[in-house]
Amino acid sequence: MNDDHIDFGSLDPLRDPERVERALRKIARRAAPLLAARRAPRTAFQQVARWRRPMLAAAAVIMIASVSALLRFGGSSAESAPPTVAEVVGVPSTLAGWVRSDSLPTPGEIVVSLETTQ
Repeated sequence: MNDDHIDFGSLDPLRDPERVERALRKIARRAAPLLAARRAPRTAFQQVARWRRPMLAAAAVIMIASVSALLRFGGSSAESAPPTVAEVVGVPSTLAGWVRSDSLPTPGEIVVSLETTQ
């Protein structure tokens, strides 16, 4: 093990300011065409075309997630229909049937329906 101090003076940018300025000018000169291309106005189609790869990647992720969810939880089958809005809200099927039909229920049917829902 060596306890001598390491001289980092050669890494000091203030030691040779002209060298640093030359490097900065060289970087700016090389970056100028790229920066000009970024500043140029684009049409909506050109902008969407630039997003092509990220959009395709996002679509692939969504597709993989959807396919895996369908395989895991199963697709729609003929025997199980999705629940209706009335079922989700908790409206009894008899009341929902009265709403869909043109006939009015009798007061007795309403009382019986309300007693069975409680």
